[in-house]
Amino acid sequence: MHSVVCLKQILDPEVPPSDFRLDPAGWEAAPGSAGLVISIFDENALEVALQLREREEQGKITALSLGAPTAVDALRKALSMRADGAILIPEEDFPGIDAQGVARVLAAAIRRLEPVDLVFCGREAGDWQGGLVGGFLAAELDRPCVSFVAGIEQDGEKLRLRRQTEDGWEVVECAPPLVVTVTNDDTNVPRIPKVKDNMLAFRKQVPSWTAEALGLEPALIQGANAELEVEKLYIPVIGRECRIITGDSVQEKVEAFVNQLAALRVI
Repeated sequence: MHSVVCLKQILDPEVPPSDFRLDPAGWEAAPGSAGLVISIFDENALEVALQLREREEQGKITALSLGAPTAVDALRKALSMRADGAILIPEEDFPGIDAQGVARVLAAAIRRLEPVDLVFCGREAGDWQGGLVGGFLAAELDRPCVSFVAGIEQDGEKLRLRRQTEDGWEVVECAPPLVVTVTNDDTNVPRIPKVKDNMLAFRKQVPSWTAEALGLEPALIQGANAELEVEKLYIPVIGRECRIITGDSVQEKVEAFVNQLAALRVI
């Protein structure tokens, strides 16, 4: 079974708010002192793919990322976790791309990797939290999509997928090929790579597939949201003010307190 895991590199969401910065133009977050990591739900997706391969004791896993040159580090992390191969698609070939466009680029790469039985995505990216790429990717590949999957077991020719719902858990049975989006769970916490695997990962080649190599024309793959523009990004400024309520009696203090709330339009 050949599985493809789609990964996105993002700013570490655990960065302290005091260290968070925006770039001078104000259109995106700036690295600053924050590290770059794999989006957590994508790491969960990779862990589910690894567990499935280990149970079956066979199969191949390819990590795929559309990102900046630094995304090679995310792909090497996937290799150190025992993915078999990794491919980078340079995001500079696709400027201003939206979620539907991302899905079209990933679909083109996956077709080049065929045959592919399972495509894994995180349930949403850890930065913008759109949660759209998985569904768009399934549509582009014309495959079923099962969302919010926490774990997968193989049962003969079929797969049993445990997925999260608003009312609890349910098990979906289906046959590949299909696309799954993975949510976090106690059973799919990403493993910590061994030192030996880290060293081996840095020796492996990470090929780069350009728009030309994929046979894509960047201007023709944009989705419906490509026309949307970010109006403004800003870091909220939280102000605090302390006012002391005084009075000669409890009654006076209560009246003064109510008047202050009314002046602030709280009541």
